Amino acid sequence: AIVPTLQLPMSMFRFCFIAIFALAGCQSPYVIHLPTKTLDTSGPVSIDVRSFGGDVTIVADPSVTGVTVWVLQRDVGAHRQDQLVQQIELSADVERSSIGEIVHIVVSDTGGPLRTIRADVTVRANTIHGVSIETEHGDVVVVGITGYLNIRTSDGDVRIVTPKAMTDPVAIENRRGDILYRVRRESSGMIDAIAMNGTATLELHYGDGVILPGTTSDHLIANFNNGTNPVIMRTVDGNVRISVVADPMGSEPLFNTDWITW
Repeated sequence: AIVPTLQLPMSMFRFCFIAIFALAGCQSPYVIHLPTKTLDTSGPVSIDVRSFGGDVTIVADPSVTGVTVWVLQRDVGAHRQDQLVQQIELSADVERSSIGEIVHIVVSDTGGPLRTIRADVTVRANTIHGVSIETEHGDVVVVGITGYLNIRTSDGDVRIVTPKAMTDPVAIENRRGDILYRVRRESSGMIDAIAMNGTATLELHYGDGVILPGTTSDHLIANFNNGTNPVIMRTVDGNVRISVVADPMGSEPLFNTDWITW
């Protein structure tokens, strides 16, 4: 078995990401754009998304005031002769507590038993500290955040890329998809990553790290920067890739560009 090792720095390529928001104006007989919701918030927020299925994109964008929630309904089983009607419901509200503001977003399917409807959710906020996402049959993209992560999806890839230090607990579960976790050099963690029928790797370009006993090609047990915060990742029929670099956004390697940044 090939044991993951700390990899040496390698040449990176800078490139432009494709902005998903540019697609918002595209019309199709298979999609419906729900009205954008804008929520008033006064500081860093935690984002909690509960969706029956579809892509979820969370972006910390300093140019945004408050929180915007945009949802697109897709019917993956529609035929051109079908009349597409809205079959999803969206609720979004702000919970204010002593520990800060939490934005709760719930998307539910009101359609029939065929389950051909997907809801693609995009959330933008000025500052995001903490993200919780539950969906299926969709990609999850989280950009520019800090704080804890709690993510569950299937049949899509999970991509976490942030220029902020990540020192809080992380839990990511996927099925039939990859997990990419790309953070800056000040981040830390105690890694326990399993990729059934895949590989789990750590690329430590900066900082201190150690691969711990019990590590195999599909089960990575490691520590970087003396972290005590758990970084737990699980996927089936996919790979886990953890990268610690100086500039997670600008040095993103050229692989897939079908996701966004600001």
